[in-house]
Amino acid sequence: MAITDKIYVKNHRQLASQLETSFPKSAFAGATLDLLFTGDSLANLDSTTQDRVLDFAEDFLDCDCESHPYCGCAERKFIQYLLELRAQGFGPDAIVDVMGDDYMLYAYSGDILSFLDQSVRTLEAAEALAEIEASRDRRDELHDAKRELTNG
Repeated sequence: MAITDKIYVKNHRQLASQLETSFPKSAFAGATLDLLFTGDSLANLDSTTQDRVLDFAEDFLDCDCESHPYCGCAERKFIQYLLELRAQGFGPDAIVDVMGDDYMLYAYSGDILSFLDQSVRTLEAAEALAEIEASRDRRDELHDAKRELTNG
């Protein structure tokens, strides 16, 4: 299961009440994206929530793909966002706090920790493959990326 499947809308019940409809808690569920990012729905939200939803849309849903927003770009951009937060030194608890402040989203710290751990394991495997292929530059690049994640 991808980490984006474990990212949830903060204050879900409050938002559902403001929108007078139900929608999934998962931030990247198709029905959530459809509902939150249509003009009619956005107008029913309070100004603070509108700002956060618009920030989310601007930062993650801006792409030129034909199957937008179901192309996977939003998920890839969000994963990059999580990795950048870790590279800046944020731990799992702090990452959860920052994404709550930035976009009114939440996740469980353990899920973030598992994602970061899996990311490090993936980089280790890629680094080993690069070494086998005698691609020193790529290996060094992967090693640096792994160090950013582990040292934060």
